Amino acid sequence: MTKTLVLGKQAVALTINEVISRYETSNQAEGKSPRTIAWYTEMLMLFSGYMEVELQRNDLSAFDIDTVRSYIIHLRNKPKFQGHPYTPQQNKLLSPRTVQCHVRALKAFASWLYAEDYTTHNRLQNLKLPKAPSKIIEPLTPQEIKKIVSSINRNSYSGERNHTMLVTLLDSGLRASEAAGITLDNLNLKDGYIKVTGKGDKERIVPIGKFVQMELLHYIEKVRPQPYGRDYDRLFLSRGGKPITVNTVKLVFSRLSRSSGVNRLHAHLCRHTFAINYLLNGGDIFSLREILGHTTLEMVNHYLHFTSSQITAQHHKYSPMDRMQEK
Repeated sequence: MTKTLVLGKQAVALTINEVISRYETSNQAEGKSPRTIAWYTEMLMLFSGYMEVELQRNDLSAFDIDTVRSYIIHLRNKPKFQGHPYTPQQNKLLSPRTVQCHVRALKAFASWLYAEDYTTHNRLQNLKLPKAPSKIIEPLTPQEIKKIVSSINRNSYSGERNHTMLVTLLDSGLRASEAAGITLDNLNLKDGYIKVTGKGDKERIVPIGKFVQMELLHYIEKVRPQPYGRDYDRLFLSRGGKPITVNTVKLVFSRLSRSSGVNRLHAHLCRHTFAINYLLNGGDIFSLREILGHTTLEMVNHYLHFTSSQITAQHHKYSPMDRMQEK
């Protein structure tokens, strides 16, 4: 069953999958990044699959607030990686944060449907985002970083490259995709910065310290292999001289997690670790926002929770009145 929609003077019968395809085209026309477009499409197609299986329907009229609320309950009871083509299903359920992300995508889709006159009103306007607990982010400790570094065999090419990648992420807060995309042209070791292209194809300048500058210089001059093709200007290459991918970066950190015994290690944790240490060492949230590439302070404020707890611990350690009583 499909709903007949009047678009201009022409009546067209559309399934929700067809409208999702048009939404994808609209996102491409607006210049959203390929990763963002793929994320929205994936979230919406999962919902479409739920409608077909659970409701035996795929028409736009079934896309309403009651259906989405039922979908939220379905997601809360769904095991992680259920139905994933490559990753085995886990016993853990989807996290509240993941469920919230699914709903954000559906609400954005509903707003677009209304703006494009596919619906007479925003059907999800009154739908509240499911609550997700705000956890304090625990950065890697100096001891954990030492364990990770010491687990790397720097006598091999991949080990030296991985070490350089690790310290670069810890000193810059780059995303995995940004690290994979660094080119030699955008690396300025003389002035100590990397020009990266982040989300939304926005360019920004990311500073790096002298230690990482020296590590990168060593990697480029002594370790980096000859590129397989003339056009390969990427900084981090495979042993065969080809550019590494985002999945390669994630795989590197997954292997480092196992070899070091720091089980919670992943590439994005280096970004969190950088941000928190930047603030603890005296950096301000405004410059941190620019370095991380956030458009608002909302994300950066999450890091303040941890620094607040650290300040409290420092006060307990150096409390003037406590010291006076000890004396």
